Amino acid sequence: MKHTPHKRDHKLQLSTRLWLLLPVLCLVAGACETEIDVDLPDYEPKLVIEGTIENDQPAIVMLSRSIPYFANIDFAYISDNMVIPDAEVTVTSSDGDRDSLIFQFCPEAPLFLAYVSPTLRGRENTSYTLTVKYGGKEYCAVTTIPHSFDLDSLWFSYPSDIINKDTMRTVRVLMTDDANETNYYRFQVKVSCPKFTDRLWISTMPVAFDDKTFNGITFNYELERFGITMLHGVGMSDAQSQAARRLTFRPGDTVYVKHSLMDYNTYRFMSTGGSEAIIGSNPFTNPAPVFSNIEGDNVLGAWCGFASKVDKIFWEDTVGYYN
Repeated sequence: MKHTPHKRDHKLQLSTRLWLLLPVLCLVAGACETEIDVDLPDYEPKLVIEGTIENDQPAIVMLSRSIPYFANIDFAYISDNMVIPDAEVTVTSSDGDRDSLIFQFCPEAPLFLAYVSPTLRGRENTSYTLTVKYGGKEYCAVTTIPHSFDLDSLWFSYPSDIINKDTMRTVRVLMTDDANETNYYRFQVKVSCPKFTDRLWISTMPVAFDDKTFNGITFNYELERFGITMLHGVGMSDAQSQAARRLTFRPGDTVYVKHSLMDYNTYRFMSTGGSEAIIGSNPFTNPAPVFSNIEGDNVLGAWCGFASKVDKIFWEDTVGYYN
């Protein structure tokens, strides 16, 4: 006759198993709480060179030091620990013009301080060599300002993913690419309105792009504000800074659109740097390599030339957005 275990036997077996598993569970719980001391290597700062030259504009070069990942960063920390005021910086053109840059107050620089060329101004279809001497080392880079281009037209557009179309729009541009050359583009915007005025140019997305998909054709392109950081809000009130942190444009906005062409090395830096800005905060991805055209040891950044023009468009305040 087959014996059928009583329900009490099942409870006893379950209780016995739990007691057998208890030491294992305790070990697992204890392992989760084990403190691990990690000795991080000493951080070695790198020199960061961020230089630009545009047609009809002076060369502007910002020198700073990179900082540890876990540093507590604010504007005062950046000014006191990163900015380098005692380097020797020169720019030489392919035409033979040479200028020694002066460290000075510069409203166009994110940190208000930069090396600026006193006499030299950028010219289209001209190359420029940057030389930086600092800490007993020399760093060099070459960039070219190509030719500028004109937009066909510029207008405010209703983006499809925005519900309140009366008070939110993007800017669209119509442009024609030159089929006889490879072009590398960049767009930036500034807004001036009753609530705030941008001090710095704001990038659009993507930060830089080539003409592989539209070579030689006429196409339209949508512009939104992108990549606004705490440096763009320096000098603004909290309300102004909040108003400035938006992607779209509003009634009452005067929008300045800067459209630029650049050489290939500048494009590589801008496009890889833009990709890192997008995905770099994602903990599940690997850091994207950022290309630099600076020659030297232990250095980051780039020396970039742009051929630029600026157009302006105004959205009349007809709905009382700023009232």
